[in-house]
Amino acid sequence: MNFALALGMISFVFVQYWGFRTLGIGYLSKFFNLKGIMSFVGIMEFISEIIKPIALALRLFGNIFAGEVLILVLSFLVPLVLPMPFYAFELFVGFIQAVVFSLLYNGLLSIAVTSHEEEHHEGNAGEAARAH
Repeated sequence: MNFALALGMISFVFVQYWGFRTLGIGYLSKFFNLKGIMSFVGIMEFISEIIKPIALALRLFGNIFAGEVLILVLSFLVPLVLPMPFYAFELFVGFIQAVVFSLLYNGLLSIAVTSHEEEHHEGNAGEAARAH
């Protein structure tokens, strides 16, 4: 669990770093916004941001732990022959978990470095360009 939590915390720190590096202090406007209902959305976004490393760590730990339990149970039932294919399967599952973790992390990173104000301005600029 410690390793999975460390991976989640490292990814959290790195996402925050890149968010601030890309958007500057405007990165905080995603969390602290005083425009009506958006203030509530900002609070929910802040809570979501705090929960993400824990959710990543629990997901990774749960999948690894399930494989370890499967191998342990099969090792006690049939000591030598039956667990061998499951060791290879666990290597494959470990690879898949690494790919899924990196994809989730890249998704979180792309969300962190995207400015939401630009989306609204681009939509207005596109409408103005079509009007001409």
